[in-house]
Amino acid sequence: MNSLQAKYDVIVIGAGLAGMFAGALAARRGARTLVIAQGVGGTHVGAGTIDVWGYEPHPPTPSPDGKSRRERGGLATNPQAALEKPGEPQHPLMLAGLPALRDAVAEFQGICEAAGYPLAGTLDRNFFLPTALGAVRPTCLAPESFAAGDVRQPGKIGLARLAGFRDFFADLAAANLSAAGYSACAVALDLPHAPTRRDSPGGATDLARLFDDGNYRAEVAHHWRDALKGVARLGLPAILGLESAAAARRDLSDKLGMELFEIPILPPSVPGMRLFNILRDAILEAGGRVTIGPHVTGWVEKGRVAGIVSETAGGPRRYAAHSIILATGGFRHGGLEAPAKGQVEERVFDLPVSTGEPWFAPLYWDTHPYARFGVNVNDEMKPVDANEKVIYPNLYATGGLLAGADRNGEGSREGIDLATAWKVVNGLNG
Repeated sequence: MNSLQAKYDVIVIGAGLAGMFAGALAARRGARTLVIAQGVGGTHVGAGTIDVWGYEPHPPTPSPDGKSRRERGGLATNPQAALEKPGEPQHPLMLAGLPALRDAVAEFQGICEAAGYPLAGTLDRNFFLPTALGAVRPTCLAPESFAAGDVRQPGKIGLARLAGFRDFFADLAAANLSAAGYSACAVALDLPHAPTRRDSPGGATDLARLFDDGNYRAEVAHHWRDALKGVARLGLPAILGLESAAAARRDLSDKLGMELFEIPILPPSVPGMRLFNILRDAILEAGGRVTIGPHVTGWVEKGRVAGIVSETAGGPRRYAAHSIILATGGFRHGGLEAPAKGQVEERVFDLPVSTGEPWFAPLYWDTHPYARFGVNVNDEMKPVDANEKVIYPNLYATGGLLAGADRNGEGSREGIDLATAWKVVNGLNG
């Protein structure tokens, strides 16, 4: 028989933004907390920003086959105003409610501020930030190192062309920004003593660790100063520090006498890793535990979730809990699986999944219906069946696992993560 390893007040399954934030909230409120996941979540592939509502709603339009399809609308300037309009009642942000979103954002900003990594922004205004390809994307909260890149600010944007660095093409990004009406150019720069790896001069994570060193930043400033004459603000790939990013950016900006900003690039995401590390540290400092690696399945007894079963090298281990929070994500992160055509499974507790027909839109660039598939919940974030009956009274679901939102198409991914996690944890303590 599987041995019982420990008992917790709260077990969170999943280590993306929703799971780590839920774990931090629970631990900070005094609950004995375990966050457990098979791997790190979406933080390591995301931009490291908080998207709350990025695109204006666009009504469904008829497609050539007579079925309706959804298109992405224009950039939203005010996420809060968009969410105050009547919306779909089963959308996760509508279920969580605007007060929960406001409180979640404030507490998340507080955690980041305390860690020395402040996030700029408010719910009533989106930043419009350049991407690595020179497009423009809206986001609500951004690290200080991103905010200076808002394309609506006056002046020409310089983009760093780092010799040998293969994950950021400054000339392409500058050309696309210029074609969209924003003044931009590429600036050739060298990286002194760059680490040599498979992809010289090293990956973003290697370079970020170098920029944590004040002596290295001083050397970089000396090498770059002449090449940057006449540049008002410089965009760099997101490499300006891993452990002390905010201080590193300010220091290098001061040494160069100009505004620097970062642009997210290919995974692994340095800005996303920063957020993961901040939340992990918040959990540990509050007495919680984070375990990454084991496969997890649900443990149910007498119509109630008793805990989880963790598959370890030493065999299965049981962990009991008063409450379980599912934060395993959707198809992208493994919380939902499609084992055969037309079938969807929730992989931990085999919860019913809300789907529909068709799965895909006629055109590739349209928003696809499957993006809205997921687990239905009530306003307490408890999973419900087709008759809206709560399935297990002590089980909750958050983030990308939830039905009713096209998180990428709406630009609502991290807003849903934060609001639903906050709603669950504060319901536990209410």
